[in-house]
Amino acid sequence: MTSSFSSSQFVTVSLEQQLLTLFQVGRHHDVVAKAQAAGVAPETNPLAANVLAAALFQLGEYDRAATLLEGLEASLGQQRDYLSLYGATCRRLGLLHRAEQLLGRALQLDPGALDVRNNYANLLIDLGRNKEAQTILEKLLKEKPDYQDAQANLNRLQFRQQPTAPRPAVQDPANQSSDAKPWRPSDPLMMAFADEEVRQAGGVFPSTQPNSAAAAFASTLPQPEARAMAAEQLRLATQAVGESNGAFALQLCSQALAGMGANAGVYVNASDAYIRSQRFREAEICLLHAMVIGGATINNYINLVSLASLRGDLVLAAHYLDQAAGLDPSHPQLGQLRANVSTQQTRLADLPYRFEPTWPEQLLKSQS
Repeated sequence: MTSSFSSSQFVTVSLEQQLLTLFQVGRHHDVVAKAQAAGVAPETNPLAANVLAAALFQLGEYDRAATLLEGLEASLGQQRDYLSLYGATCRRLGLLHRAEQLLGRALQLDPGALDVRNNYANLLIDLGRNKEAQTILEKLLKEKPDYQDAQANLNRLQFRQQPTAPRPAVQDPANQSSDAKPWRPSDPLMMAFADEEVRQAGGVFPSTQPNSAAAAFASTLPQPEARAMAAEQLRLATQAVGESNGAFALQLCSQALAGMGANAGVYVNASDAYIRSQRFREAEICLLHAMVIGGATINNYINLVSLASLRGDLVLAAHYLDQAAGLDPSHPQLGQLRANVSTQQTRLADLPYRFEPTWPEQLLKSQS
């Protein structure tokens, strides 16, 4: 009996498509593991390397993503989505002028791209080019009135230009669309960076418009050269954390904060440095600030599971574990974390967590 299938009926799925499929369902760690096992590199498989970079971005590994993306510029430098991802990565690292170049090139390739226009306007605000940003955002909202990220960018821009905080207008509920939905990019790779750009780091500098109440203060803010130096200090802080030199890392984080403003990477590195010094309360606070500024990553959630567990707040630890699984169920640390939390829940079943008037330092020390 012969088979009814011919060889032409078998479809070979490319490595790029395999990685993209994993990326689309949020299995970012699996993307990284599979790409590394296959030896993916920019020079041999640029499309697969681009998906790998997007997964690294989603995992908060911005330095690694930037290294990959730099190597892809020769082959993918004329693709809008690549330039957008690279620009967003540079922005996360505090490299604002490089981000401007990349996002500007993306706009030249696709002037109508809503997501790129929004992110570019957001970056212009960071750079103090408020009039240009306002023009872009107002035009965007005429085209897409329910584009929430663009509205948030315009709101914060207008707030900075006010001498005092404006009284919020009350919107007539009758004028609100009941079926309005947040805008989302169509390309799956765009999910790696489009949603969190409003909260991203560099965007904390007051307006430099002449009539702004913040103008005088803005004159004291770091100049572009200082921000570039701050980006290098942040990179060195990451290296110092990796070398368990927490004190030096905190010094570098302090300098980077002065140079680039409230950046998620600054607070993540500060949190890691405090963990190295077993200063878990400070680590938890810094990590929460990082998530407010730059959004959640699975690494943030993993650390929060451990930090909440150290305080005995196992309800919160279980919540953070659940959130981590929602971002990437393939991460290899989740199984061990779940086992650890479960063991503690059993051991402390008769001792539910209580909010004490103070958090004694001894409760925050490692139990290892």
